[in-house]
Amino acid sequence: MNLPASTLALAAILLVATGASAQGTAPTPLPLRSGIDRRLIDASVRPQDDLYARANGRWLKNTAIPPDKAWIGANEELQELTQRQLRELVDAARGRTGDAGAARIANLYASFMDEAAVETLGLRPLQREHAALDAVAARAQLAASMARLARLGVDMPIGMYVGQDDRDATRYVPSFVQAGLALPNRDYYLRLDDAKFAAVRKKYATYLARLLTLAGAKPDAAAADAKATLALETGIARAQWSAVENRDPVKGYNKVALGALPALAPGLDWPAWLVAAKLQGKTPDVIVRQPSYLKGLAALVGSTPLASWKAYARAHLLSGYAPYVTKDFVDAHFAFAGTALRGTPQNQPRWKRGVSLVNQSIGDGLGQLYVEKHFPPDSKRRMDELVANLLAACRESLTTLDWMGPATRQEALAKLAKFNAKIGYPKRWIDYSTLQIRSDDLVGNVMRARAFEEARQLAKLGLSVDRDEWGMTP
Repeated sequence: MNLPASTLALAAILLVATGASAQGTAPTPLPLRSGIDRRLIDASVRPQDDLYARANGRWLKNTAIPPDKAWIGANEELQELTQRQLRELVDAARGRTGDAGAARIANLYASFMDEAAVETLGLRPLQREHAALDAVAARAQLAASMARLARLGVDMPIGMYVGQDDRDATRYVPSFVQAGLALPNRDYYLRLDDAKFAAVRKKYATYLARLLTLAGAKPDAAAADAKATLALETGIARAQWSAVENRDPVKGYNKVALGALPALAPGLDWPAWLVAAKLQGKTPDVIVRQPSYLKGLAALVGSTPLASWKAYARAHLLSGYAPYVTKDFVDAHFAFAGTALRGTPQNQPRWKRGVSLVNQSIGDGLGQLYVEKHFPPDSKRRMDELVANLLAACRESLTTLDWMGPATRQEALAKLAKFNAKIGYPKRWIDYSTLQIRSDDLVGNVMRARAFEEARQLAKLGLSVDRDEWGMTP
């Protein structure tokens, strides 16, 4: 359970501010004041015995977790409010005639909400990708196939993201990271003596077999492919770095020229991978976060039967798009990813999932509508002034602190001068004008939105770092 706080004072502040309701009704605003609201305290527990239970005891006992959530707390209460606001905006977008951005939002939401059309289409929207997998006739073709699927948001063994160079913050650089595991981390595959992990592995194999059966495979063949996929992911897990190793920023920084990748990890067709990933010619080098993993992955490509790799790719394709096809797939995906892994008993209402898809896919477009209604210019002005006053007060404090030496003071003021306040929404909105969204093509919309974002990230390569870019939607 996600709790409001773990100290007495912070718990009181957060709970009084949010007014959490045990019955799931609209929260009742409580007066903010100094001291403690006694209604929130478990008086049966002495603070010196268990401060956490004292501060949160009554909240723990009286607050019910909604069936479509794995936990509940102040953040989730705010998210519920925001989702309702976004739903109103999405519904209203249909009436904004002549507004291409609003039409894009309305079409994406409509494509998700039209369950009858989704059921009628079945798996036909994925036929092209299934055909591409069927056409893979040799291990040498696996690299290009992996890169193609990764661009469509399917989890493949090589992950890539574009970010600032850790040792040159003025440039963008791609980073290659270990990926390709459906379970939360490598321990789920490698800790054979853990009963919980063993149970999850069994449920995962059952889930994969279910997906493959729904896609038309015979039960015995589906079970065999599910077993092969789990075995292959176990091999990938063995090659991956541990969480402790990944926490070492120096060990994880390995700049490699594109031309040197074949020598680093022989066995993968790197030229084909780079072309399929749209990376060839975009950058002279990449940061390889786990070099030994890439070498191990290349060895797996050579030692694992091609049929196992194709079963793995097909299962991951089906799992990645299961939320956007027929109800059988949606239910199977949630039963595993939602209930078995997270403990959530009930899927979210379809409208919430639809709003989330819009926010994930064209979040800046929806954000513009949100700002227009819920964050007017006067609110922006007041927040900008508030932050400017805080910075001015901090600057004044730094110039008068008696314990700070001249050299340290100079560095502190220089650091403060680089503070870049981002309030409410970005200075430049993402331009989605090239993204095609149709009201009758849910899977195609998801694919195009994912490819659009991938292309947007790659377009940063060679440009100066945009320090005004936001990492979240408004």
